[in-house]
Amino acid sequence: MKLKLELKSKYFILVLFFLLPCWYGINVLGHELENIFFWKEISKNSQTLTAQLNQQIVRPLKKHLSEDLEISAKAGISVYVNDDIRKTLFEKNSDQRLPIASLTKLMTAYTAIESYELDRIVEVSEQAVNQEGLVGWLNAGEEFTVDDLLHLVLMESSNDAAYALAEIFSESVSSKKSVGNFVSLMNFNAGEVFGLENTGFVNPTGLDPDNINNSRNYSTCKDLAALTENLLGEKLIWDILSLSEFNLYGENKKFHHQLKTTNEFLNIENEQPKWTSKIIGGKTGWTPEAQGCLVLVLRAPKQSGYLINVILGSRDRFGEMEKLINWVYEVYKW
Repeated sequence: MKLKLELKSKYFILVLFFLLPCWYGINVLGHELENIFFWKEISKNSQTLTAQLNQQIVRPLKKHLSEDLEISAKAGISVYVNDDIRKTLFEKNSDQRLPIASLTKLMTAYTAIESYELDRIVEVSEQAVNQEGLVGWLNAGEEFTVDDLLHLVLMESSNDAAYALAEIFSESVSSKKSVGNFVSLMNFNAGEVFGLENTGFVNPTGLDPDNINNSRNYSTCKDLAALTENLLGEKLIWDILSLSEFNLYGENKKFHHQLKTTNEFLNIENEQPKWTSKIIGGKTGWTPEAQGCLVLVLRAPKQSGYLINVILGSRDRFGEMEKLINWVYEVYKW
């Protein structure tokens, strides 16, 4: 009996000895076949699979079991960009066309910078000061440089200053025609220069039309994020948008008034949330139809690159923006 058990054990060991290489070979072959099929699939669908892989392995990475963000704004988006990567971290109705109020003035400023010398003197007209809104405190006949007017446009969101910049575009035609030509260039820049397919302008200010049936300036969160990304190279725009205050001087270097930004996150007393120290700049917008709108750009945490954030159609643009950025910081690994 003992001898039979010993023989069975020896046979088992011998069989196992011969089968192990076969089992290993089968597993290796299976692994190699998987690799072959994987790379064959990549060769057939390289763009799709590469995009999926990038979303999976490129930081920032979304933590598992992270709760989705809910915001009451009509639309919003948060995008991480650097020299090599563009990754959407959050979006809600990002392709929905909506009125954008004074976010318009990002394009107004860009078009003016491309069209004029910064030291060009501009006389403010009666038509300009008749634009809706009190900010800017301009009077007909006052003279400012283009640079001065850009500060008014981007910091105080002055409709008077925006109109004044558009009004000098075509000096040989009427004021209304000149503004129309300037707006046409804004639309050219949107479509042909920046490739924005869902953005259009009818004025340089962002004001709602008197007749609700008339056209108004519109865009989408996705387009505004793309516009902002393209404007990151425009140093003057972000130099201005990073300021909380600026002393404006008019003719003969006479002090006019102190500009204060409409961007509450740049308030020097605002120490919370902590990411406010990373703000590059931002632009606000509000009209009765558009409600609160906000673009805010930050340096990305722990690495190079930027966070571009857009909120449209909100009754609490700063509260919703804070909620959005806090969520991005919380649920992504940087």
